[in-house]
Amino acid sequence: MAVNVYFATNRKVSGGAKPEIGEDFHPNLDELRFGKVSFAGKDLYKKDLGSFVQSGKISLAPERLDREDAARSKLGSAAIFDEVRQEMKKKGDALIFVHGYDHKFREAAGRAVQLQQWLAAGGKDMTMLFFTWPSAGAGVSRRTYADDRKRAEASGAALGRAILKATDFIRNTARDERCDGRIHLLCHSMGNWAIRGAVQSMRTFVGNNLPPLFEEVILAAADEDDDTLQSTHKIAPLLRGCRRLTVYYNHQDAALKASDFAMGNPDRLGRSGPCPTEDVKLSAKVSVVNVSPRIIWEAKGANAWTADPTGHQYFRNNRRVRKDLIDVLGGKLDEDFLTDNERRQNDAGTYWRLT
Repeated sequence: MAVNVYFATNRKVSGGAKPEIGEDFHPNLDELRFGKVSFAGKDLYKKDLGSFVQSGKISLAPERLDREDAARSKLGSAAIFDEVRQEMKKKGDALIFVHGYDHKFREAAGRAVQLQQWLAAGGKDMTMLFFTWPSAGAGVSRRTYADDRKRAEASGAALGRAILKATDFIRNTARDERCDGRIHLLCHSMGNWAIRGAVQSMRTFVGNNLPPLFEEVILAAADEDDDTLQSTHKIAPLLRGCRRLTVYYNHQDAALKASDFAMGNPDRLGRSGPCPTEDVKLSAKVSVVNVSPRIIWEAKGANAWTADPTGHQYFRNNRRVRKDLIDVLGGKLDEDFLTDNERRQNDAGTYWRLT
């Protein structure tokens, strides 16, 4: 049975009946195309990306714009959102995923389906959407990092448009045609830099009154500044757009250590957690979880896919972290984690550690 993952992208699209989506920007930076990628196979999260990503079938939603009469236009976003709505009627919740650094289009789609099947295997089968910005997918180096960081930031306008489009679609859907599922957002690594750009872009249209589209927002291994949740010019306004925001961090994250030291960035949110100040405290909506005690560094044999030598990929291959993710996405309250003894609070009562 095929698994569909739906996408929005500001990458340049080429080809006709068999479209391909590359690593370049669309000529208009905030331009969006929508579609889906279909994959066959189970347990794809246990496989290397290269072994299956080329098998994904890309379907681009047709789009026809009428400059004289907007009502006669055919929007790809409306077609995909309607498919998502129909699938959510069956599955319930939906998850929007924003990938990190060094992902070609097909690799981003592969990561999305891996995450979808990984969460489903833990009991949370959701409709999966992903926003894929034009990461060059050119390997890991100081030069490619700097290039991808600029690409992620420049993609904020397109991601912001996608979020506002989704909000408008829901608002314009008749009440008896809506589904009752919730929409969540998960950003990994440099994807958090893209969501910062999206937040700032949306502010130009709605100010700090961002639409409350998301139930749960998860920032995993965030390659973002540690004060971002207290800074209006960074990600803080996103708190208006969600019920709760959870930060997962690992102080042993080697990838973010490189971002911190080699790239000269400030302390990274995904390595040290948020850094509240005397003047600006963390919002009560924010939950902070230190996953360091539960990271698997080495695995062999049938469990080799769980190896995480950089401590950066736990959101998609660490069983203990997956359980916590699913609990969060299921709406479990912070105080219930303490009652179940699945997390432990620090002395200040502001941070959690997985047990």
